[in-house]
Amino acid sequence: MKIKYFLAVSFLFPIISYAQNLFEGLILDKATKVPVPYASIYLMNGKVRANADENGYFKLAVANNELNDSLIITCIGYEPFKCAVPTSNILSRGITKIELTHLVYDLKELVILNNNFKNSITLNDFSQFSGPYYGSGNFTAQLAQHFVSPAKNAMIKGIKIAKFSIPLLSPQKAIFRIRFYDVDPVSNQPANDLTDQVIEVKSRGKIAELNIEKYKIYIPNKDFFVAIEWLRIPYNATQTKLNGKTHTYYAPSIGWSKNQATNMDIWQLGLNNVWEKFPANLISNNLAIAVSLKY
Repeated sequence: MKIKYFLAVSFLFPIISYAQNLFEGLILDKATKVPVPYASIYLMNGKVRANADENGYFKLAVANNELNDSLIITCIGYEPFKCAVPTSNILSRGITKIELTHLVYDLKELVILNNNFKNSITLNDFSQFSGPYYGSGNFTAQLAQHFVSPAKNAMIKGIKIAKFSIPLLSPQKAIFRIRFYDVDPVSNQPANDLTDQVIEVKSRGKIAELNIEKYKIYIPNKDFFVAIEWLRIPYNATQTKLNGKTHTYYAPSIGWSKNQATNMDIWQLGLNNVWEKFPANLISNNLAIAVSLKY
């Protein structure tokens, strides 16, 4: 991808005890020059990840032994951006400006036999949920739950997500995104986005419930994934100390459905942007995510 300009900067900053170089950047839409909010920034071979804020600004701390890595920036609706970590400008102390190009989505053509859907169903329709609640710490950028529609070309009508929050005493505020994926026929992991539109949630309560019919998200095959995308921004951050070290965790903390489940298929996207099966020993049931369909 070509960019109009790219100025690289870095200076010493004690964000993380082992990170010595701090890169600051501003992510813009190449066509409009408008900031791109909440884009993901990470190292290809490392475990360092950040999100831009609502104004497209980001900071990324990089250790000395990661300076030969590649910097990657992704955001739904845009082409991924990749470059070498700009060590040649390490002392420039400016702000790196990066322009992203809109992605032309090649969503699979859907043959909609009948737009007058006659049936509806809610998958994993839970009434109760519990912990242990799962948030994003040092490992996970997204968590995806596998669903199976009763028919092809169904349309997603709504979604319900349960998360940790204690009203009045400890309401957990969170801004996060919801992603919908097709299934890779070989690896069975999340594959292509089913929409190029940003679906963002800002919530303080236990239940986040959305009607998303306006996005017209169709499921070409019966199998699909619904994923929670964490935004690693100060608004979502909570710091705790463990064994003398400070750890940062990011809301929301997702609960587990109390519905009985026999086929639990959950995947996690690591900080290096690689999908892996969620560890079986950490799965207590399906995630507390319910999806309503029309078919």
